[in-house]
Amino acid sequence: MNRVVTGRDEEGNPTIVRRGASPTVIHAGKYTTTELWVNDPEKPSEAGEPSLSEWSLEPPAGGACFRIVEIAPDDSDGAVEHTGDSEHSAFQETHHTDTLDFVAVLRGEVTLIVDGSEVTLRAGDSVIQQPGIPHNWDNRSAEPSVLVGVLISARAAR
Repeated sequence: MNRVVTGRDEEGNPTIVRRGASPTVIHAGKYTTTELWVNDPEKPSEAGEPSLSEWSLEPPAGGACFRIVEIAPDDSDGAVEHTGDSEHSAFQETHHTDTLDFVAVLRGEVTLIVDGSEVTLRAGDSVIQQPGIPHNWDNRSAEPSVLVGVLISARAAR
C-alpha cells in the first residue's frame, strides 16, 4: 500500500515529506496490520517516523492511529494459529480498548461479535466502536477481508 504524508520542508513550505510503503506491518495469526500513522502528543511528528515505534494495539494516551487490517478467513475447522507476543495475541481474541474506533470495511466481509450479538459487515459498511466494549472480529468467508480504522485514545495525555 502506498502511503503519502504531507508536511513542511526545512524552509517551512508545504510539501510531500514521505511516500511509499508503511515501514510497520505486524503479522499476528489471522491478522495482518499495516500501521499507516501513529499520533503521539508527547512526540512531534517532525521527530521521525512515528509508525516505527514499538507496535501497540492502542495508540499512546491522547493520541490516535490510522491502520489497515487484513483478516484472513478462519480455517475450515475454526482453528486459528496464534503467533507473536501477548500484545499481538490479545488482538486475536475478544478484547477491548480504551479507544474510540472508526472502522470501515474496504473489501470482503467480516463478522463483528459483541457479547453474544453479532453483525456481518461488507464492503462499504462502517462501525463506531465505543471505548471499553469487548468485541471480536471473525472472517467466516472464503476470502480475506480488509478494514481501515482510526483509533483515538480515550486516555488523557500526561
